[in-house]
Amino acid sequence: MPDPDLSSITRLIVSYNSGQVIADCLDAIPDQPTVVIDNDSKDNSAQICRQRSNTKVIETGTNAGFGAGVNRGFAEIDTAWTLVINPDAILDASNLQRLLDCAQKYPGAGMIAPAIVDNDGVPDHSHDKALHRRLGMTRKRLDPLPEGAVCAEFLSGAAFMVRTDVAKKIGGFDEAFFLFYEDDDFCWRIADAGYSLILEPGASAMHLGGTSTPPSARIAYRRDYHMGRSLTLYRQKHLGPTRAVLMALSDAPALCAKAILRSLTGNWSKAARDWGRLNGTLSRFFG
Repeated sequence: MPDPDLSSITRLIVSYNSGQVIADCLDAIPDQPTVVIDNDSKDNSAQICRQRSNTKVIETGTNAGFGAGVNRGFAEIDTAWTLVINPDAILDASNLQRLLDCAQKYPGAGMIAPAIVDNDGVPDHSHDKALHRRLGMTRKRLDPLPEGAVCAEFLSGAAFMVRTDVAKKIGGFDEAFFLFYEDDDFCWRIADAGYSLILEPGASAMHLGGTSTPPSARIAYRRDYHMGRSLTLYRQKHLGPTRAVLMALSDAPALCAKAILRSLTGNWSKAARDWGRLNGTLSRFFG
Protein backbone atom coordinates (compact mmCIF):
# COMPACT_ATOMS: atom_id res chain seq x y z
CA MET A 1 0.00 0.00 0.00
CA PRO A 2 1.18 3.58 -0.58
CA ASP A 3 2.38 5.74 2.26
CA PRO A 4 -0.70 6.79 4.34
CA ASP A 5 -0.07 10.44 3.53
CA LEU A 6 -0.24 9.68 -0.18
CA SER A 7 -3.60 7.95 0.18
CA SER A 8 -5.17 11.43 0.03
CA ILE A 9 -4.10 11.57 -3.63
CA THR A 10 -5.56 9.69 -6.58
CA ARG A 11 -3.40 9.48 -9.69
CA LEU A 12 -5.32 10.20 -12.92
CA ILE A 13 -3.94 9.18 -16.30
CA VAL A 14 -5.57 9.72 -19.68
CA SER A 15 -4.23 7.15 -22.10
CA TYR A 16 -4.30 6.87 -25.86
CA ASN A 17 -2.10 4.20 -27.45
CA SER A 18 0.33 4.55 -24.55
CA GLY A 19 1.36 0.92 -24.20
CA GLN A 20 5.05 1.65 -24.69
CA VAL A 21 5.28 4.07 -21.76
CA ILE A 22 2.39 3.74 -19.33
CA ALA A 23 3.88 0.87 -17.31
CA ASP A 24 6.79 3.06 -16.17
CA CYS A 25 4.35 5.81 -15.19
CA LEU A 26 2.26 3.40 -13.11
CA ASP A 27 5.18 1.54 -11.57
CA ALA A 28 6.84 4.76 -10.36
CA ILE A 29 4.48 4.53 -7.36
CA PRO A 30 3.22 0.93 -7.04
CA ASP A 31 -0.27 0.52 -5.55
CA GLN A 32 -1.01 4.26 -5.60
CA PRO A 33 -4.79 4.75 -6.00
CA THR A 34 -5.13 5.34 -9.74
CA VAL A 35 -7.83 5.98 -12.31
CA VAL A 36 -6.91 5.40 -15.96
CA ILE A 37 -9.20 6.78 -18.66
CA ASP A 38 -8.44 4.99 -21.90
CA ASN A 39 -9.54 7.06 -24.90
CA ASP A 40 -10.14 4.17 -27.32
CA SER A 41 -6.55 2.92 -27.55
CA LYS A 42 -5.85 0.40 -30.30
CA ASP A 43 -2.88 -1.12 -28.46
CA ASN A 44 -2.56 -2.96 -25.14
CA SER A 45 -2.66 0.12 -22.90
CA ALA A 46 -5.79 -0.94 -21.01
CA GLN A 47 -4.53 -4.48 -20.46
CA ILE A 48 -1.25 -3.20 -19.01
CA CYS A 49 -3.13 -0.98 -16.57
CA ARG A 50 -5.45 -3.77 -15.44
CA GLN A 51 -2.41 -5.78 -14.36
CA ARG A 52 -1.63 -3.14 -11.70
CA SER A 53 -3.30 -3.25 -8.30
CA ASN A 54 -5.40 -0.40 -6.93
CA THR A 55 -5.98 0.81 -10.51
CA LYS A 56 -9.40 1.44 -12.02
CA VAL A 57 -9.50 1.38 -15.81
CA ILE A 58 -12.34 3.00 -17.74
CA GLU A 59 -12.44 2.45 -21.49
CA THR A 60 -14.45 5.27 -23.05
CA GLY A 61 -14.83 3.65 -26.47
CA THR A 62 -14.09 6.98 -28.12
CA ASN A 63 -11.42 9.66 -28.15
CA ALA A 64 -13.16 12.86 -27.12
CA GLY A 65 -9.88 14.57 -26.21
CA PHE A 66 -7.61 14.98 -23.21
CA GLY A 67 -9.86 17.37 -21.30
CA ALA A 68 -12.90 15.13 -21.68
CA GLY A 69 -10.85 12.21 -20.43
CA VAL A 70 -9.66 14.12 -17.37
CA ASN A 71 -13.22 15.19 -16.58
CA ARG A 72 -14.36 11.56 -16.81
CA GLY A 73 -11.66 10.74 -14.30
CA PHE A 74 -12.60 13.56 -11.91
CA ALA A 75 -16.09 12.03 -11.71
CA GLU A 76 -14.55 8.86 -10.23
CA ILE A 77 -12.34 10.58 -7.64
CA ASP A 78 -13.24 11.70 -4.11
CA THR A 79 -9.79 12.05 -2.53
CA ALA A 80 -8.64 15.54 -1.50
CA TRP A 81 -6.09 15.73 -4.29
CA THR A 82 -5.83 14.44 -7.84
CA LEU A 83 -2.46 13.94 -9.52
CA VAL A 84 -3.05 14.43 -13.24
CA ILE A 85 -0.09 12.96 -15.10
CA ASN A 86 0.64 12.08 -18.71
CA PRO A 87 1.28 8.39 -19.43
CA ASP A 88 4.75 9.28 -20.69
CA ALA A 89 5.70 11.10 -17.47
CA ILE A 90 7.25 9.60 -14.35
CA LEU A 91 6.84 10.94 -10.83
CA ASP A 92 7.88 8.79 -7.87
CA ALA A 93 6.63 8.68 -4.28
CA SER A 94 9.31 10.95 -2.83
CA ASN A 95 8.52 13.69 -5.35
CA LEU A 96 4.79 13.27 -4.81
CA GLN A 97 5.36 13.62 -1.07
CA ARG A 98 7.20 16.90 -1.73
CA LEU A 99 4.14 18.18 -3.59
CA LEU A 100 1.91 17.18 -0.70
CA ASP A 101 4.26 18.87 1.80
CA CYS A 102 4.03 22.03 -0.32
CA ALA A 103 0.23 21.81 -0.29
CA GLN A 104 0.21 21.65 3.50
CA LYS A 105 2.47 24.69 3.64
CA TYR A 106 0.27 26.74 1.30
CA PRO A 107 -3.40 25.95 2.06
CA GLY A 108 -4.63 28.54 -0.44
CA ALA A 109 -3.15 26.63 -3.35
CA GLY A 110 -5.53 25.01 -5.78
CA MET A 111 -2.85 23.51 -7.99
CA ILE A 112 0.78 22.48 -7.33
CA ALA A 113 3.21 21.15 -9.90
CA PRO A 114 6.75 19.78 -9.96
CA ALA A 115 9.55 20.94 -12.20
CA ILE A 116 9.40 19.02 -15.48
CA VAL A 117 12.64 17.55 -16.84
CA ASP A 118 13.48 15.41 -19.85
CA ASN A 119 15.13 11.99 -19.60
CA ASP A 120 18.54 13.69 -19.41
CA GLY A 121 17.42 15.82 -16.47
CA VAL A 122 17.26 19.03 -18.51
CA PRO A 123 14.45 21.30 -17.21
CA ASP A 124 11.51 22.07 -19.44
CA HIS A 125 9.68 25.41 -19.45
CA SER A 126 6.91 24.21 -17.15
CA HIS A 127 5.68 27.44 -15.50
CA ASP A 128 4.87 30.84 -16.92
CA LYS A 129 2.49 33.75 -17.15
CA ALA A 130 -0.98 33.02 -18.51
CA LEU A 131 -0.93 32.40 -22.27
CA HIS A 132 -2.77 35.62 -23.14
CA ARG A 133 -0.26 37.56 -21.02
CA ARG A 134 2.77 36.11 -22.81
CA LEU A 135 2.25 38.13 -25.98
CA GLY A 136 5.55 39.37 -27.34
CA MET A 137 7.64 36.95 -25.28
CA THR A 138 9.90 34.57 -27.20
CA ARG A 139 8.80 30.95 -27.09
CA LYS A 140 12.42 29.77 -26.81
CA ARG A 141 13.26 31.56 -23.59
CA LEU A 142 13.96 29.33 -20.57
CA ASP A 143 13.97 31.14 -17.26
CA PRO A 144 16.04 29.39 -14.58
CA LEU A 145 14.12 27.40 -12.01
CA PRO A 146 13.47 29.33 -8.79
CA GLU A 147 15.22 28.17 -5.64
CA GLY A 148 11.95 27.66 -3.78
CA ALA A 149 8.22 27.43 -4.32
CA VAL A 150 6.82 30.21 -6.48
CA CYS A 151 3.38 31.32 -7.63
CA ALA A 152 2.68 31.11 -11.36
CA GLU A 153 -0.19 31.74 -13.74
CA PHE A 154 0.49 28.61 -15.79
CA LEU A 155 1.73 25.15 -14.79
CA SER A 156 2.47 22.39 -17.27
CA GLY A 157 -0.26 19.82 -17.84
CA ALA A 158 2.33 17.02 -18.06
CA ALA A 159 2.09 16.49 -14.28
CA PHE A 160 0.28 18.50 -11.64
CA MET A 161 -1.63 18.01 -8.40
CA VAL A 162 -5.00 19.76 -8.11
CA ARG A 163 -7.53 19.99 -5.31
CA THR A 164 -10.30 17.68 -6.46
CA ASP A 165 -13.07 19.90 -5.11
CA VAL A 166 -11.58 22.95 -6.84
CA ALA A 167 -11.36 21.10 -10.16
CA LYS A 168 -15.01 20.14 -9.86
CA LYS A 169 -16.01 23.61 -8.66
CA ILE A 170 -14.73 25.26 -11.84
CA GLY A 171 -16.28 22.58 -14.05
CA GLY A 172 -13.10 20.69 -14.87
CA PHE A 173 -11.48 21.13 -18.26
CA ASP A 174 -13.26 22.91 -21.09
CA GLU A 175 -14.01 20.01 -23.45
CA ALA A 176 -14.15 22.33 -26.45
CA PHE A 177 -10.34 21.99 -26.41
CA PHE A 178 -9.65 18.61 -27.98
CA LEU A 179 -5.89 18.89 -27.57
CA PHE A 180 -3.46 21.70 -26.67
CA TYR A 181 -3.97 24.80 -24.52
CA GLU A 182 -6.61 23.10 -22.38
CA ASP A 183 -4.13 23.25 -19.50
CA ASP A 184 -3.59 26.98 -20.08
CA ASP A 185 -7.34 27.56 -19.89
CA PHE A 186 -7.71 25.30 -16.83
CA CYS A 187 -4.92 27.11 -14.97
CA TRP A 188 -6.39 30.54 -15.67
CA ARG A 189 -9.83 29.49 -14.44
CA ILE A 190 -8.36 28.10 -11.20
CA ALA A 191 -6.56 31.41 -10.62
CA ASP A 192 -9.69 33.34 -11.58
CA ALA A 193 -11.62 31.37 -8.93
CA GLY A 194 -9.24 32.75 -6.28
CA TYR A 195 -6.78 29.89 -5.82
CA SER A 196 -3.03 30.09 -6.21
CA LEU A 197 -0.95 27.94 -8.54
CA ILE A 198 2.44 26.95 -7.18
CA LEU A 199 5.52 25.49 -8.80
CA GLU A 200 7.48 23.36 -6.33
CA PRO A 201 10.95 23.03 -7.91
CA GLY A 202 12.03 20.75 -5.06
CA ALA A 203 9.92 18.08 -6.75
CA SER A 204 10.47 16.89 -10.29
CA ALA A 205 8.78 14.68 -12.87
CA MET A 206 10.47 13.25 -15.95
CA HIS A 207 8.48 13.76 -19.15
CA LEU A 208 9.55 11.82 -22.22
CA GLY A 209 7.15 13.69 -24.52
CA GLY A 210 5.73 12.66 -27.87
CA THR A 211 6.17 8.92 -27.33
CA SER A 212 2.54 7.81 -27.38
CA THR A 213 2.13 7.90 -31.16
CA PRO A 214 4.69 7.29 -33.95
CA PRO A 215 5.57 10.31 -36.13
CA SER A 216 4.05 10.67 -39.62
CA ALA A 217 2.88 13.46 -41.93
CA ARG A 218 -0.74 12.57 -41.15
CA ILE A 219 -0.17 12.78 -37.40
CA ALA A 220 1.85 15.99 -37.84
CA TYR A 221 -1.10 17.51 -39.72
CA ARG A 222 -3.65 16.47 -37.10
CA ARG A 223 -1.44 17.58 -34.22
CA ASP A 224 -0.92 21.07 -35.60
CA TYR A 225 -4.53 21.32 -36.76
CA HIS A 226 -5.64 20.94 -33.15
CA MET A 227 -2.88 23.29 -31.99
CA GLY A 228 -4.11 26.04 -34.32
CA ARG A 229 -7.77 25.43 -33.52
CA SER A 230 -7.20 25.39 -29.77
CA LEU A 231 -5.07 28.53 -29.83
CA THR A 232 -7.85 30.38 -31.64
CA LEU A 233 -10.40 29.06 -29.14
CA TYR A 234 -8.24 30.24 -26.25
CA ARG A 235 -7.93 33.68 -27.81
CA GLN A 236 -11.69 33.87 -28.31
CA LYS A 237 -12.29 33.05 -24.65
CA HIS A 238 -9.63 35.25 -23.08
CA LEU A 239 -8.99 38.07 -25.56
CA GLY A 240 -12.42 38.36 -27.15
CA PRO A 241 -13.78 37.31 -30.57
CA THR A 242 -12.71 40.42 -32.46
CA ARG A 243 -9.10 40.21 -31.39
CA ALA A 244 -9.07 36.47 -32.03
CA VAL A 245 -10.19 37.05 -35.63
CA LEU A 246 -7.55 39.72 -36.18
CA MET A 247 -4.79 37.52 -34.75
CA ALA A 248 -5.87 34.57 -36.88
CA LEU A 249 -5.87 36.71 -40.03
CA SER A 250 -2.44 38.02 -39.06
CA ASP A 251 -1.05 34.49 -38.63
CA ALA A 252 -2.61 33.05 -41.80
CA PRO A 253 -0.38 34.59 -44.56
CA ALA A 254 2.88 33.40 -42.99
CA LEU A 255 1.48 29.92 -42.35
CA CYS A 256 0.18 29.71 -45.92
CA ALA A 257 3.49 30.87 -47.42
CA LYS A 258 5.50 28.36 -45.37
CA ALA A 259 3.10 25.55 -46.26
CA ILE A 260 3.34 26.27 -49.99
CA LEU A 261 7.14 26.63 -49.95
CA ARG A 262 7.67 23.43 -47.99
CA SER A 263 5.23 21.56 -50.23
CA LEU A 264 7.10 22.72 -53.35
CA THR A 265 10.47 21.66 -51.88
CA GLY A 266 9.19 18.27 -50.75
CA ASN A 267 9.48 18.92 -47.03
CA TRP A 268 6.28 16.96 -46.43
CA SER A 269 6.42 16.65 -42.65
CA LYS A 270 6.83 20.36 -42.00
CA ALA A 271 4.41 21.21 -44.80
CA ALA A 272 1.80 19.00 -43.15
CA ARG A 273 2.33 20.85 -39.87
CA ASP A 274 1.91 24.25 -41.55
CA TRP A 275 -1.22 23.21 -43.47
CA GLY A 276 -2.61 21.71 -40.29
CA ARG A 277 -1.93 24.85 -38.24
CA LEU A 278 -3.45 27.08 -40.94
CA ASN A 279 -6.59 25.01 -41.34
CA GLY A 280 -7.02 24.60 -37.60
CA THR A 281 -6.62 28.33 -37.01
CA LEU A 282 -9.26 29.23 -39.58
CA SER A 283 -11.63 26.36 -38.76
CA ARG A 284 -12.84 28.13 -35.64
CA PHE A 285 -14.41 30.75 -37.92
CA PHE A 286 -15.26 28.80 -41.05
CA GLY A 287 -16.58 25.49 -39.79
